[in-house]
Amino acid sequence: MKALTFPASRTAAAAAALVIAVCSAFAADSHFPIGTFAAEGQTLTLAFDHTGQFRVSEGEKLQVAGRYEVKAGQFEITDKQGPWACTKADQQTGTYRWTYEHSVLTFSTVSDHCKDRVQSLTALKWKQKS
Repeated sequence: MKALTFPASRTAAAAAALVIAVCSAFAADSHFPIGTFAAEGQTLTLAFDHTGQFRVSEGEKLQVAGRYEVKAGQFEITDKQGPWACTKADQQTGTYRWTYEHSVLTFSTVSDHCKDRVQSLTALKWKQKS
């Protein structure tokens, strides 16, 4: 059986195209801002770290902690613990669209059965602190 060979320039071009396509797919989601955000006019803070963990605090008291993931241009948040956590199976995870402009993070609902989380995320503007 004869092995197929391609000219080096064609192979390099194909590899470059693949790298660009893969990087572009991740780049759309890689711009999600990491850090701590304060709700305008509130004592609430919302923090996102590089490992996919989030936490919501009121003053110094932790109210909700869990995981988040950004994919396909959407933000998915899953509550795991805390007095404000939505832990019922049909309420634990919500999906949102997000925008980040002028250091302000805003959310709009795609799907979420946890009414308190929807209200907290969508009714407030989250200004980046760090």
